[in-house]
Parts: sequence; structure tokens; C-alpha cells
Amino acid sequence: MKKIYLIDWNSFIYRMFFALPEFATKDWTIVNALFWMAKFFVSTLVKENPDYLIFVKDAPWDNFRNLIYDKYKATRDRMPDNLRSQIALIDEMIYKLWINVIEVSWFEADDVIWTLAKQFNWQKDIEVDILTWDKDLYSLVSDNIWIYDTMKKKKFWPIETREKFWIEPKLIIDYLAIVWDKADNIPWIDWFWPAKAIDLINYIWTVENIYDVAFKIEAWEKLEEIFPDFSSEDIKKISVCFKWKTFEKLITSKDDAFLSKRLATVELDVKLDDFSLDNFVFKPETLLSDEVLSFFDKYEFNSLIWENWVNKLQTWRDLGLNVYIIDNDENLDKLYGTIKNSTKISLDTETTWLDIMTAELVWISIYIDDKKIYYINRMHSWKTVSDEKLKEFINNIFALDLLIIWHNIKYDLEIIDRFLNSINIKKSDNNFWQISLAI
Repeated sequence: MKKIYLIDWNSFIYRMFFALPEFATKDWTIVNALFWMAKFFVSTLVKENPDYLIFVKDAPWDNFRNLIYDKYKATRDRMPDNLRSQIALIDEMIYKLWINVIEVSWFEADDVIWTLAKQFNWQKDIEVDILTWDKDLYSLVSDNIWIYDTMKKKKFWPIETREKFWIEPKLIIDYLAIVWDKADNIPWIDWFWPAKAIDLINYIWTVENIYDVAFKIEAWEKLEEIFPDFSSEDIKKISVCFKWKTFEKLITSKDDAFLSKRLATVELDVKLDDFSLDNFVFKPETLLSDEVLSFFDKYEFNSLIWENWVNKLQTWRDLGLNVYIIDNDENLDKLYGTIKNSTKISLDTETTWLDIMTAELVWISIYIDDKKIYYINRMHSWKTVSDEKLKEFINNIFALDLLIIWHNIKYDLEIIDRFLNSINIKKSDNNFWQISLAI
């Protein structure tokens, strides 16, 4: 699968700034947010290696929501001076890394992220990780679109999102229209705290539905008549929202509720002129450029320089290793001939994920000696071997009188076992589990 990281720039920068105590270089330049962003590139992105990286910024000054509600975000504190002073440095670093940033006038980053995510939502060969801490973007979560908290190393799929909010992702905007969002100064329905909002959303769903029910009750209809399929316990649970002072607040707050939903709703049709995903390919090798290393040296990021040089020194070329890419069936047959004449090999798998039930086999690495190292490509975008031929290859090497050395044997065997069974090619009789092991 292709992996896209969509990063909410403003949300991300704030999180980076407050993640570390302030510290400065020898000339008293505050660099805590800059350092944390650089470390995010060197440590997290290089290891996770997304195919595409898209930073999205809020438009400067006002956006279309300020025309709808002039107090939108009016109570938000101005950016701390010690963070503001680092923005130009972060921009400079992003430029040196050849990373493109999207910024659309009159729209917030959330709207652009929504528009982009909508394009990828039904493409099953694409995984979209949204790096943000804004609650409204959780409404985007689906089978292939996730919220990724890089600080906690936690991803929010539909199940995790329901556990966080106690409602379905698609109803989070309606939830935010009922409860007050202090960060954006969005109005709310007085007397409706999260627990009541959750009950209303789970039983009645949208803000529109809730007010449809409220006006029916105002016309003397009973909840039992409106919801004949509800149990007495269900009726009892939501009836408290349609009684006395709470009901009065609900009726008088109608305009605020619909205004809040409009403000919380992200715009799905932002016009992105000439957008091409190819312009956002992530190239981790740029982190090893002399220009980037010089930038890190200027701001005294010595640990990152060392980490970068370690990464650079450990590339195949610098270590003087002969690595052969096996990307067609003919070369796979030749590799089998080489392995037949060997007494032992080391074998490792690389997968799309760590969950054994959902991970897919991406490649197999085989080491015979320093001059015979092989990388069998199954899923990368360049040329690949066929699944049928790879399964035949695996069965054949497991049938040899051969010592196989593993790094993580239980996981690798389960991955290979699932792969061998995926298109009904029979494993060699008992050979799969009768492997000589050296741990």
C-alpha cells in the first residue's frame, strides 16, 4: 500500500513547541520547536518512511468562517513569541528538505486536509495518516484514513475513535456543535455537557434530527410516539434532555447549534489548482545532504548530525556490501540455484504492519555472505516477482537440507505461512515446520 502522511502544520508546530522545555543555542536563539521538528524527520519519518508527505498550513489572517461568525477564534491566545521566532527557521529547514507545503487563501488546514482525504477515501491501495490534534478531523476516520498521534505512537482507527469520543466518527461534527469548543470559541447549547451530548447523538444522531424531535415535543408529541421502537430504558435515558430547563435551553439555543455546526463543518470542496501527488514524494535521502547537515550544525543539533551520519554510513554502498534486487521470476530461479549450493542462509521478512492478522509481506531479505545479499521485492512500486513463483521458491528452499537463521522466527513463520496459504498453493509436506533453526 502507498502511505500518505497529511500533516496539520499549525497543530503540529504547537505540539512540537510545548513538547520540550525551551532551550537555546550559544547565541540565545530559542530552538526547541525547531529541534523537535528536525528530530521528527530524522527519527520518525526515516523509520516509518511514508511514500508521500504533505504539510498543510492555515491561510494567514482571516478565513471564510470569520465572515460567518466574527468572534470565531477570538479568544485564542496569540502565538507565543518564542514560537513565532522559530517559524521562519522551520520554514527554512522544510525548504532545505525539498518538501512542498500547501496553503490556500480563505481556508484552514482542516478544510484542505478534508478535501485531500476525500480524494483518497475509497482507494484501497492508499493509507492516509493524518497527523493532527484537532478534534474535528477525527470525523474523517475510516478504514483507510486514520489519525496518528506521533507523540504517543498511537493510531486512531474507527474503533479507537469510538472509544475516545463514545460516538461514531461521522457524527463528531454534530457532537462538537452541541458542546463548547474553547479553542475555536464556537458557541454551544447551554446545559449540555459531553455526557448529554453523547446520549443525544447516539440515539438521535444529527443536530437536524435532534431539533426535529424537539419541535415535535414542543407540539405535544411524546417520545414514545416519535420513537416507537425504543425501549423504555432508551426513552428514559434521553427524556432528561427534553424536560424543564434543559429543554428550554435546547429550544432557545437552536441558532447557536446550527451556527456551531456550520463553523465546525470542514469544507470539502477547496479548489486545489494543479495538485499532483507526485510533487509530495518523501525523499529521506535529503536528510543526508551537506546542506541539511550544515543547518543542523549551525543550530547545534549534534545528536541529529550523529544519527544522520550513522544512517548514511549504514547504507549498502558505504558498507561495501553487494546487494542484489530480485524483481522478476527469472532471477528468483537463479537465486534458488545459488541457495541450493549453500549450507546456511539468514532470512528476514519486511511487512506492511506489525499486526500478524493484517500485515502483508512486502519483501524477503536473504543473506548468504557479504558478497551475496538478496532483496526479493513483492510489493514495492518497481518491478516485482509473481506471488505464484515466490511461493514455489519458498517451498523449494524449505525442502532443502539447509540451516536457516532468523531474526524474529515466530513472526516471520506466521507471515510466511499466511502468504503460502493465500492463493492455495500447497506447502511441501511437513517441510514448513521442519526447519533447522539457529537463534
